Amino acid sequence: MATKLLLLAVCLLPFDFVFAVAPTLPSFPPLSFHPPKPERIVLDNGLVVFLLEDHELPLIHLAMEFPLGTQNDPMDEVGMGAIFGDVMTQGGSLSRSPEEIERLLDKTAAALSFSVGLESASGAMRSRAQDFDQTFAVFADLLLHPQFRKDFLELSKARAVESLRRMNDEPEDVSRREFRRIIYGRTHPYARIASPESIAAIARQDLLKTHELYFKPNHSTIAISGDFTSVEMKKKIQSVLGSWSKGEVPSARVPQVTYQPQRAVYYIQRPINQSQIRIGHTGLERHNPDHFAWEVFNELWGGGATSSLFRTVRTQQGLAYSVGSGFSEPAGKGLIVAISQTRGPQTIAAVQSILSITKEVTAAPFPLQEIKWAKEAIRNRFVENYTSSAQIATQIMNNEYFGFPDDYLDSYTDRIDHVTPEDLGRVGRTYLHPDQSAILVMGDLSTFSKPLSTLGKMQEIKLVDYSQP
Repeated sequence: MATKLLLLAVCLLPFDFVFAVAPTLPSFPPLSFHPPKPERIVLDNGLVVFLLEDHELPLIHLAMEFPLGTQNDPMDEVGMGAIFGDVMTQGGSLSRSPEEIERLLDKTAAALSFSVGLESASGAMRSRAQDFDQTFAVFADLLLHPQFRKDFLELSKARAVESLRRMNDEPEDVSRREFRRIIYGRTHPYARIASPESIAAIARQDLLKTHELYFKPNHSTIAISGDFTSVEMKKKIQSVLGSWSKGEVPSARVPQVTYQPQRAVYYIQRPINQSQIRIGHTGLERHNPDHFAWEVFNELWGGGATSSLFRTVRTQQGLAYSVGSGFSEPAGKGLIVAISQTRGPQTIAAVQSILSITKEVTAAPFPLQEIKWAKEAIRNRFVENYTSSAQIATQIMNNEYFGFPDDYLDSYTDRIDHVTPEDLGRVGRTYLHPDQSAILVMGDLSTFSKPLSTLGKMQEIKLVDYSQP
């Protein structure tokens, strides 16, 4: 009875039932992106400095770039770059102990670090505006006079060896690493890995010599953004880093990538439930004029949630947990690769579907509406990467360091927008070769619904295993 009375009361409420009608969405002009311009100055010693004031928060961010990369590691000391950055950060300076630096950073909630990537090293610092002077003094001390204390070096080497012991734990990491070794070869700087022997060979003197060779102001750049006045910051930079002596640095000698595209099937037998799939070959290098057309092509092929690979392999066919595509653009030839993860029984079908779709997109034009969506996704994602002054200043610094034009950020969205269907067809035919792709499958072959040989002649990859003493 109570329920009936409640229903009656609801029905007598004074409102009319209407069917929801989707509102007409407003139209917006094309997205444009014009970030603020940092002030650029050059010290007498050649150090390039970018300054971008931002008084919204009482914080200051600093970033630096140096011409040292892991590609510079000697063959008998592979792994030195990663250890270099770690020990430079943690190992103290000639005038400050690691413990003293740590206490200062903890007290002020500041942070600083140095690291070494493939082609360059970087430094970073973050502090409250009121703590900038003392934090910057510590940063500069580590920059100019790192101690590379031996006990911290040995600790970093021990951590590196432990990482080697665990390097086969994560299937995705293994497939990424081994695919690079397939394409570039095991000794190329883009694919080589350290060993316990190469780690053991690294000595403190090697780190000191590397620092002396590569850390020169006329080959470095610095970007500072945040709550400061440029006039005062220039004085501080000049006072702290103006006496840093300039010099020449060794040029990177990276072997030419000699991979020749060819159909080959590689496999790694592992008793895991989910197969890892990678299909691809070499592609574009940095500064390739086809970058913008290829970025749109990749978005349509497998780079987004509405791409051909994702829509067909995952959504329509249900053959994969995840599927997509990506590419890299180092100084030498980068990678173009399709990536997927799927259950063992669906492995062969997933590979065949990826190859089939990849062949289709190189032969048939994309619908105009899909091209429009892809461009919008790229533009929106690009702009979202630069929502802070620190991101903008750091990227502008990196752009100059790696040789991009001054208007690269300003013109990016426009250049994406000007990619034509003809451009997409051309770059697809030029750079994507599904019939000449290396195929890597990592999984339990006993669970596959069809033999892996269905895809072609097989070659097994035996993993290097440092997990045992």
